[in-house]
Amino acid sequence: MAISARDATESPDTGDSSRSQQALRAQRLAQLTPEKRALLERALLAKRGANGDPGRIPKRDLSIPTLLSFPQQRLWFFDQLEPQNITYNACVAMELRGALHLDALQAAIDCVVARHEVIRTVYPSVEGKPEQRILESWSLPIELVDLSQYDDTDLDVRVQTAIDELPRLPYNLQADLTMRIALIRRTITDHVLLIMEHHIAFDGWSDEILCSEIKTAYEAHLAGVEPKLPELAIQYGDFAAWQHARLTEDRLNELQTFWKQYLAGSPALIALPTDLARPERQTFNGARVYINIDAEILKPLAALGRAEGATPFMVLLAGFDALLHRWSGATDIVIGTPIANRNRVELEGLIGFFSNTLAVRSRLEASMTMRELVRHVREQALAAFENQELPFDRIVEAAQPVRNPAYNPLFQVNFRVTGGGDALLDLPGVVATPLNVDVGFARFDLAMELQQTANGLAGYLEYNVALFEPGTGRSLVSAFAALLKEALERPDDPISQLKMAETKASGGIRSRRR
Repeated sequence: MAISARDATESPDTGDSSRSQQALRAQRLAQLTPEKRALLERALLAKRGANGDPGRIPKRDLSIPTLLSFPQQRLWFFDQLEPQNITYNACVAMELRGALHLDALQAAIDCVVARHEVIRTVYPSVEGKPEQRILESWSLPIELVDLSQYDDTDLDVRVQTAIDELPRLPYNLQADLTMRIALIRRTITDHVLLIMEHHIAFDGWSDEILCSEIKTAYEAHLAGVEPKLPELAIQYGDFAAWQHARLTEDRLNELQTFWKQYLAGSPALIALPTDLARPERQTFNGARVYINIDAEILKPLAALGRAEGATPFMVLLAGFDALLHRWSGATDIVIGTPIANRNRVELEGLIGFFSNTLAVRSRLEASMTMRELVRHVREQALAAFENQELPFDRIVEAAQPVRNPAYNPLFQVNFRVTGGGDALLDLPGVVATPLNVDVGFARFDLAMELQQTANGLAGYLEYNVALFEPGTGRSLVSAFAALLKEALERPDDPISQLKMAETKASGGIRSRRR
């Protein structure tokens, strides 16, 4: 979850030199995939010298208590306010079919946990402030849920119950390891693996590292050799210490100045037409509607991106902006998007919570075409991506939005595009298939996640069940698919004239009571 942007003094539309520099950045960004690895990394590397980069991240002084990183602090304080809350629980789930060696899997997991300090770190409160405490002695056994004695009908129900319930168990951040592993056994060759995590120690990139290293260690254990894993130059605690040292008062002031100007005058609440009245206090119960858009969308998506120097993320965000504009009538839309925030080589192989949350602001008019909207979103996104160092809570502090316990500050809608595949354990003799796990919560009113695959676009729309009914979620997904197809086929037509699907018998997307 992340934040970034260009200096406020360098307007996207000021001068030929500025425009040419922006075009060069956009061209570079548009050529890179996957999105989460590339969108910010190259832009930030280009600025590294200008920002007075001190070089590689050093190892921290072990005689000094290790502070939490800024994003970790935000989650820790949230946990203090609402203990037992599962809002930041995450789960990677997959089916494993084949000859799975449980002892090798346990040895591989132990190897990776020993290798990454952040997995065996707890976060006690010391005089009211959190610290990182690394456990030298720890245990992380695989929880084997053996259901192989049940017949097919009962088995399916019990497996699904375990998948639904296990990821919802809360964490005690002051004492618990922030990763749990459960293996649900259907038969001796048919399992469901649940890798359950708390976001304070993991992000999406971390899941890919975790699965890759478990695979390497698993194969080594089967072969009776030591796993060949690259040496880690630093640990997550070193990054946290460096982050505090790097964000000096002057640097914080510089970044906060940008965000204050970037978000000045933005609406406190996007006026979505909800099905139900908004509760006085925000709730986090959610549900998902899954999305699949055929591969025929990919060529026009890539073509418009190339023509406008925009990444697939930018084009898809423009389409999502258009959907929200058409649905709600909003003309000033701020959407959150998570970014990897791993702009240094030594961070690429580390497990940890590096991601930050970005706020991308778009101003729309009914006469605007999809092409014009893509250009606008590209400029706004580039402006945001280049100032990603400011932690999200500091962005909120800089913007000083109207605070209301009924909804998130700055934005209530989140949008994410992932460029890689699912994190999977590709083990020898075992076929791994990803599983969708909906743990039943929603951090935002609406959140869309998309992944570009060879078969098209896949993902989900997550909605807060205190605000929206299931039919609304389904209608929004259908409307987005139809609007995006129209917009890519007719990028020079006003977005107000593009068709949107109507999927409900009562009339599809329509005004709803507040």
